[in-house]
Amino acid sequence: MNPGEYEAWYQTARGRWIADREFDLMMRLLNPPTGATLLDVGCGTGHFSRRFATAGLRVAGLDPDPAMLEYAGRLGGGVNYLRGTATELPLPDGAYDYITAVTSLCFIPDAPGALREMWRVARRAVLLGLLNRRSLLYRRKHDRGAYRGARWDVSAELRRWAQTLEPAPRITVRSAIFLPGGGAFAHVAEAVLPDVLPWGGFLAVILRKPDHQIYSASQGN
Repeated sequence: MNPGEYEAWYQTARGRWIADREFDLMMRLLNPPTGATLLDVGCGTGHFSRRFATAGLRVAGLDPDPAMLEYAGRLGGGVNYLRGTATELPLPDGAYDYITAVTSLCFIPDAPGALREMWRVARRAVLLGLLNRRSLLYRRKHDRGAYRGARWDVSAELRRWAQTLEPAPRITVRSAIFLPGGGAFAHVAEAVLPDVLPWGGFLAVILRKPDHQIYSASQGN
């Protein structure tokens, strides 16, 4: 999918609804202070990078694809873009308050290695948006269209990856997009079903660093 086609999906009724639900859930989990720094890993065309910037964060987007980065840069939005890979982030330890990876980790074979790199660069937390294997979306879309080649995860796998992280994170898992069709009934269901249910097509997982670790990092700065 070229950058224009990728970004155009977010302008469809279904794409807008899904992106809004995903962004709202991620912001509730992050609950970041205004002006905090955030690195969006695997940013693609920068859709979520721009939304995080609009919410008051100082944002950089990172992607290995120069065509995606060029397209994202033309759209503006107050985001700085960097070229790089998730498994070798070209940044020092604790460079950003928050690291996000919104359905980009699903296309990285060495997911544990990428998570370790993000954990190294994050000062406060890492937030992952994953494709949920225990969802209706998986049954309808896995290995089709834009989902072709994506890995679909479950929270238990993420917790296994997190066992290699130092210091050990505090993990919270939520989900959204229970009925992925995006019709009227899906909107109603999304409004009433609690995000603690593990069956949404979008898994939002936040890994927070211990408070004493954040304090030590801030003192070091």
